[in-house]
Amino acid sequence: MGRYDDLVFPIPQEFHQWYGFASPRGFFRGTTMMEKARVYMDWTSVVKPLPMEIPHTHHCADEYLVFTGADMNNFFEFDAEVDVWIGEDPENLEMYTLTKPTIIRVPPKMYHCPVNFRVINKPIVFSAVYLDGDWSKINREVGPDGEESFSYSGAGVRRCVRDRSKECIYCGACFSKRMKEAEKEEEKVKSTEELLAPYYEMAKRPRTGKYDKYVYAYVPEEHDDDRFLSPRAGFRGNREMEGSRLTYLYNIVQKPCTVSETHMHHAVEEYLFFTGADITHFFEFDAVAEVSIGEDPEHMETYVIDKPTAVRIPAGMWHGPVVFRHVGAPVNFEPFYPCGDYGKVVYRDGAYIYKGTDLPKK
Repeated sequence: MGRYDDLVFPIPQEFHQWYGFASPRGFFRGTTMMEKARVYMDWTSVVKPLPMEIPHTHHCADEYLVFTGADMNNFFEFDAEVDVWIGEDPENLEMYTLTKPTIIRVPPKMYHCPVNFRVINKPIVFSAVYLDGDWSKINREVGPDGEESFSYSGAGVRRCVRDRSKECIYCGACFSKRMKEAEKEEEKVKSTEELLAPYYEMAKRPRTGKYDKYVYAYVPEEHDDDRFLSPRAGFRGNREMEGSRLTYLYNIVQKPCTVSETHMHHAVEEYLFFTGADITHFFEFDAVAEVSIGEDPEHMETYVIDKPTAVRIPAGMWHGPVVFRHVGAPVNFEPFYPCGDYGKVVYRDGAYIYKGTDLPKK
């Protein structure tokens, strides 16, 4: 047993029955899986057209909706069309059609959804990244008399609709049952059209563009570092989107190498995610990496990563380097920093040196 075992979590295979999503998928369910974790997110591959969700909000936490190609080796090959609705008024939502890898920030109390995966020619990733340890949402419902009501649902609260003695584990069985009841293709189309008709009516109104600032299309980052696939992609917090509370990178590791140096973050926790490079086959992981963790840069413990894994690095915890000893096939190394400005402290020649993106430009 190591001193920091509670910070290293192998991501379990989550088998489910959600129509249109690849199974198994990877899920990191915040405090359900790791005490004190402040991130709740999934890696889900969408393989068929489908609509999902109704307009809802999150009371006090940002959520990010991530849409990318499912094969990270070809990150920018996005052969799909996805319609997403967002806005402050659930009766006046604005629609965005995504045709390239995109991330959408949803601030607290902002209505969002439905999401219509209208065209899926190649699998894509849909990842809902919620910056809190326990996911929750508030649904708005309208009764026959037009009166609004609001219902709360969330992790640890929602009950199984088939057996109320059990907690909902979001297995998707009830959703898939509804989809399968419309087995004929024309019935599926009709059902989807009826569900989405009010939202496509909204989309006929002129768009104000006031929510454009929350929608960011990933930019190919060409580089000459042969450790990582080029181009690579990332979302660099405030530099990409004002008000963002998230900075992260997709590093598709190509060969044995060392990444980063021993450092710590003085006021922000960080997560290190290791996954397969093809999210449709998330658990095909042919690599061995070592991560060093410790409270003192001169006294570290080393952990071996040989499967999809989440590593939580609390604020003030020293970590690194990450050493990839074996890379039989490319893997996704995803440093995930829930802050808009990245900063780190390194110890060198008896001094603590701060490096960060929030320093004044010379």
